Amino acid sequence: MKRMRPGKMLLVLFITAFSTVLLTGHIYNRAVINRMQKETIANLEYRADFYSDAMRRDKDKLSKGCRNLLENVENEASYFPIPESTVDKSLTVSFVDTWMAERKYNGTSGHEGTDIMAVKNERGLYPVLSMTDGTVTNLGWLEKGGYRVGITSDSGTYYYYAHLDSYGNIQKGDKIKAGQFIGYMGDSGYGEEGTTGQFDVHLHFGIYSYETGEEISVNPYYVLLSLEKKKLKYSYS
Repeated sequence: MKRMRPGKMLLVLFITAFSTVLLTGHIYNRAVINRMQKETIANLEYRADFYSDAMRRDKDKLSKGCRNLLENVENEASYFPIPESTVDKSLTVSFVDTWMAERKYNGTSGHEGTDIMAVKNERGLYPVLSMTDGTVTNLGWLEKGGYRVGITSDSGTYYYYAHLDSYGNIQKGDKIKAGQFIGYMGDSGYGEEGTTGQFDVHLHFGIYSYETGEEISVNPYYVLLSLEKKKLKYSYS
């Protein structure tokens, strides 16, 4: 039997190994796609990663329900909810990803939103704007959320603004435009109506879906991150 030359043997081994890697990668990618296409919006990984660059880039791999919610928010989210001051540039805000971080008030729960913190800890100073078009479907006091506004878009997605100091000229049932003034950032909540001062001034912002018949929150952090350069300008100081 004719023996294979060492160089040719190495080439065959390399081609075999390379083909195996390609096949393994293809199988893995197909498994990932199959898993994503079976996910629902209740999937914790989907909810935590909602609206991230990676998710938006690969949205065609998502299930229909997951893709629909993502595209609805893509079409609806127009402005960052806190405008830029044209009078005092130091009046900035900050936020980090704290979705599902532990919160303790009347028990332990997961944080279903993002807190936009006021650099100047003064209630009634920072205007709050609606991120989207929609209808005011909730307005008033919640023990945990304080004075809050809930705006439901035409797609049925619910945008939640909590811990306000006061409201703009809005009422339940009003049609709202993206960028419309809805109130002032405050520190209300965690008690009976009118309670303030239990935490620093901030806006708690949340996004919810009721498509499946149950209330499901998704992480709003990446939505806010994408809108940082879409701030309207207001005169306040």
